[in-house]
Amino acid sequence: MDTAGRYRAEIFQYALQHATVLFFSICCSYADVLKVTVPSDRLAAARGHAVVLGCAFSPDFGSNPDISSLVMTWQRQEDNRVVHSFYYEQDQLAFQDSAYENRTSLFVTELSKGNASVRIENVGVKDAGRYLCTVSTSRGTDKATLQLDYGAFYTEPRLTINVNSSDIMVQYETEGFPAPQLTWKGENGKNLSSNIQTSIQPIEEKGLYYIKSSYTAPKTALNFTFILENQLLHQYLHRPVSFT
Repeated sequence: MDTAGRYRAEIFQYALQHATVLFFSICCSYADVLKVTVPSDRLAAARGHAVVLGCAFSPDFGSNPDISSLVMTWQRQEDNRVVHSFYYEQDQLAFQDSAYENRTSLFVTELSKGNASVRIENVGVKDAGRYLCTVSTSRGTDKATLQLDYGAFYTEPRLTINVNSSDIMVQYETEGFPAPQLTWKGENGKNLSSNIQTSIQPIEEKGLYYIKSSYTAPKTALNFTFILENQLLHQYLHRPVSFT
């Protein structure tokens, strides 16, 4: 039996042990069903930072919290890889995908309050995708999904200036993700559209883009502004250059 099969078998065995309680709950209260929700169905996370994938369920533990019947699993929806699991009142990481090893944690003290969120440390480009939060209690099973988008803040742009007899070349280089919106402005904030050269090259192993953008102007031009916007991470870089 493969890893996924063994994982499903273990979850089934645990659920079977609580089948009597589950049957009683279904028979006695159709209206009182478990509901799983996510506060946001789309999140953005920055490279190297932590992100919390929010998930909540309607708790049924009353004044005496008892999570003995709780089964909670986070998975990648695309391929069912296990991100984090909790049952038998503790973390169950034997079937956790190696990509998430030592990078995930739950808010265990808040499980009895219905907090099924998971925290992922050191986010990378391969963490982008769809996630599935599944919760089972004595009232049944429900699930919810969300999309995690990956981004990387652009580094401080590195400036190069080349001056010759007839013109000036101003160039900026930086790395980040995803591909940004670039703008060059001249005198009086006017958008520049000619004499601009921009290259965008992927650095796949790092999950970054290498950006190089330059503007060549006659020596009579004295003021330029380079603007970079990373819309995903709400990053805005505004770098003026002046010659006197």
